Amino acid sequence: MASKSKKQRLKKESATSLILLSITVGILALLQNKFGQFSDIRGFYGLHFYDGQHLWPFSEKILVGETKIQHPVEYPALTGLIMWLLSFLVSPSDTAVFDYYRITASFQIGLLAASAYLIYKLVGKKYAFYFILAPAVLYSLNRNWDIWAIAAMLLAIYLFEKKRFQLSAILLAVSIATKFFPIVLMLPILIIFLRNKQLKLFISYALTTAAAWVVINLPFVLINYEGWAYFYKFSAERGLGSASFFEITSIVVPSITFSSIHFYVLNILALVVVTIYFAKLKSVPTLAATSFFVMFGFILFNKQYSMQYVIWLSALAVLTFSYLKREHKELLTYVYILWQSLELAFQYSFFQKILTSTYENTPTPMTITVSNTAYGYVGVARYIVAVVFALLLAKFFFAVNAELAKSQENIKYRQQNN
Repeated sequence: MASKSKKQRLKKESATSLILLSITVGILALLQNKFGQFSDIRGFYGLHFYDGQHLWPFSEKILVGETKIQHPVEYPALTGLIMWLLSFLVSPSDTAVFDYYRITASFQIGLLAASAYLIYKLVGKKYAFYFILAPAVLYSLNRNWDIWAIAAMLLAIYLFEKKRFQLSAILLAVSIATKFFPIVLMLPILIIFLRNKQLKLFISYALTTAAAWVVINLPFVLINYEGWAYFYKFSAERGLGSASFFEITSIVVPSITFSSIHFYVLNILALVVVTIYFAKLKSVPTLAATSFFVMFGFILFNKQYSMQYVIWLSALAVLTFSYLKREHKELLTYVYILWQSLELAFQYSFFQKILTSTYENTPTPMTITVSNTAYGYVGVARYIVAVVFALLLAKFFFAVNAELAKSQENIKYRQQNN
């Protein structure tokens, strides 16, 4: 009894130290960019709420004192709702835009800690450290509202592993209604249920997710359908570029040009490759172990590469990481560090390139300049190492999965012959 009590106390202390460290590094990340430079959080407050009227974000509006019509926010329902509700915590002033950014960042630091705790519950404290101590994750934490959807997604994965499928489906719907990215997790979920011969369970899970998503979105649709739909129209019609694979490739090799057809072909190809990989796994995988691969395939050829995407990939990568053999973990740790370093360099070069262009030919040009070509080559390095990391992770996990399948077959054979 005493031993059990001691273990519980140590677990509690371990979780507490993790949460405190998460909050600490989150605060340091905020202090690194306390004015929210290049953050959509600051920018969208200025575009939608700066006049203190708190107008509905999914409607066109003209701010007090201006004549320009602002379009609805190009975000899913719950992200827009979060933006709007947090605007009530800020009073109009000369510093309101910074206050809004810092208040939002404070909530997001809490969500970073919650995400780290969920990773800890899923795979252990070591891998939660890998997540919260990744510089690129912290550097991009408050560029956007993605951490809200990531926390909900991780909770959905945790509940799925606990076989609390209905609640997991509801949380997955919440995450989808916040960012939409987690819709891709339905692929590994389908594979897992089919390989367990639980088609009815998958249908129930999918219907629950869809129904919860509809319930969440319906009020927004009824209030202003056009405003709600703006995100989906904007996403479908936006062009290729902004740090994407397509932009980086075109910078390094100017003779190569891309169109929307390339986007669709490459994404379908990525989906097919990931599906084949899942199908060839020897034993039934877990959602925690496989979510990274489908998310990586989805993000790799996205129309735009937003800097906060690294948070999604890192949170899911460390989950898969935990399943590997020790010798594979040691090698992949170095690749993970290199990948994170290049992610940080890529982000820095992206923003520094913008500042270089903005301040060139002015009385105060940038001291550290980054040319378009330099940015392109950093981007190439980032993409190559990210792909190498993903391929190694896939290879090592496949090997572990095959060993597990063999072990399960041996156990089954012994049981049948006893």
